[in-house]
Parts: sequence; structure tokens; C-alpha cells
Amino acid sequence: MLDLDMAPYAAFVWPAWGVSALVLAALTVRAVIASRKWKRELERLEKDQGTTSDAAVSLRPQVAQSAVGPQK
Repeated sequence: MLDLDMAPYAAFVWPAWGVSALVLAALTVRAVIASRKWKRELERLEKDQGTTSDAAVSLRPQVAQSAVGPQK
């Protein structure tokens, strides 16, 4: 069975687990918020750019092409 009795160490271990869980949760929330922000920014930039010519698409770096997916 799971034995969680830490006797004198519980005062240090449980808060450490709690702080760790809070930090991981905050980092996850921050990453999700940043992801939504960058998606909105990408959509705005694509809308501002309008229709792209084949020459403009070919000049785009390979990383950017794979990041935005196939062209319509």
C-alpha cells in the first residue's frame, strides 16, 4: 500500500510538492496563452498579406512553410 507518512519531513516535502505543482500549472497556462496569442498574430499577418504570389511563397523560409502548413 502507499505509505505517505513522512513524520518530521512532511512540513518540508508537502509544500515543495505544492509549489512544484503550482509552477507546472502556471507554465502550462502561460504556454497555452502564448500559443493562442501567436495563432491570432499569424492569422492577422496572413489576412494583412492577402493572397500571396508564387514568388513570395518560394522566398519564404522552409521553417515558416512547415509551421503554417500547406498553402490554399
